[in-house]
Amino acid sequence: MLIRFSVRNFRSIRDNVELSLTKTSLRGLDSNTFQNGNSNLIKSAVIYGPNASGKSGLLRAFKALEFLVRRSSSFKPDERIAPFEPFKLNIQNTKSPVSMEIEFSHENNQYYYQIKFTEDKIEFEELHHYPNSIRTLLFTRKNGSPIKFGESYKGGKKTIEKLLLPNQLFLSKAAENNVESLLPAFSFFGKGMMVFPFLEEYRETSLSKLYAKRLAENNNSNFSKRFNKLICALDTGIVGIQAEEVDWSSYKFPSNMPDDVKERFQDQYKYDIKTQHPLFDGEKEIGVENFEIDEESTGTKSLFVIGGIILDALETGRVLVVDEFEKNMHPSITQFLINLFHNEITNPKNSQLIFATHDITQLSNDSFRRDQVWFTEKDEFGSTSLYRCSDIKGIRLGTPLDKWYASGRFGATPIINDSDFLIEMQSDED
Repeated sequence: MLIRFSVRNFRSIRDNVELSLTKTSLRGLDSNTFQNGNSNLIKSAVIYGPNASGKSGLLRAFKALEFLVRRSSSFKPDERIAPFEPFKLNIQNTKSPVSMEIEFSHENNQYYYQIKFTEDKIEFEELHHYPNSIRTLLFTRKNGSPIKFGESYKGGKKTIEKLLLPNQLFLSKAAENNVESLLPAFSFFGKGMMVFPFLEEYRETSLSKLYAKRLAENNNSNFSKRFNKLICALDTGIVGIQAEEVDWSSYKFPSNMPDDVKERFQDQYKYDIKTQHPLFDGEKEIGVENFEIDEESTGTKSLFVIGGIILDALETGRVLVVDEFEKNMHPSITQFLINLFHNEITNPKNSQLIFATHDITQLSNDSFRRDQVWFTEKDEFGSTSLYRCSDIKGIRLGTPLDKWYASGRFGATPIINDSDFLIEMQSDED
């Protein structure tokens, strides 16, 4: 479970911003909250703001941290730390480290983790946990100094420290060397969190193929049955889904393609999803007609991807971080998918959803508490700020959040200065 996340000096974020999933004292929509140990948390957080205000940058920070924890142990000497993307609009920031902090709960443990890094090295790294609700050090590392270990740390020390490169995280390296006292913290970034800061076409294609494989290889699993029911329930015209193995006999591969490459390709694209629609003779239904997934609408294809991601998160109780949540979908479907996280029946493991959107209609349907709604905007220096709706004075229960946001009373709306453009257009006509 995520408790809070903060980042500084990353993309358009110059100063520290913090996203908290801690429940405030506000009343109402109790189904949107849950108790996790000593923490009262919310099940979802939605981020609004104009284009280029920093919403996606914040979500990309989650991905950057996940990437470094999961992958940095394999970095080569002198390899650049790719997620180093400092704020570029102030020269004082370009050489300063990126800083990230995260507090989370996983496998009945609570952790606080902080890192600071530049393009070529980890400047600082520290991990605490909370046995008996007392904050206790596991390790702390500062560039140029020996790593300091707490009494709770159990596992290799000097051996791993000698193997550690300046551009690698100790948490990543220790997990690679099976340090048991750090494995639960490490596993959160894979088993406890799913991050999709962008869903480009290649990502959507690969995810569709993944779900096709799962449907084909175990069509009686909970995931397969729920995936089928979800797609059929959302007014897509689909009455059934099945996965079929691709027939490669009629497909001609390039003559110079190596056999191992061909085999990997065939394994990756082994199955195709087929959708079933009712077939009629006049007004009489006589059976079903199979469709290729590419014959479906853009919205339906998006639903295949986001629906599968959401079911994965709900089934495993993970934190789902996703941008463009409403992509190509009707607001009513978006609302239905959001409410899956707020329903104790569909979300018994208290999975959490963090997403950015431009869909203002979601503020009008009483889906969110005020402490679940966040806004981003940039100042005159191009720096992103992040603030919570519940922290804005004058907002009460029953305030029409959608109307207030659309009118600009919360800020975080685009300011369009069209005077120069209109003058230029007029000069062209002259």
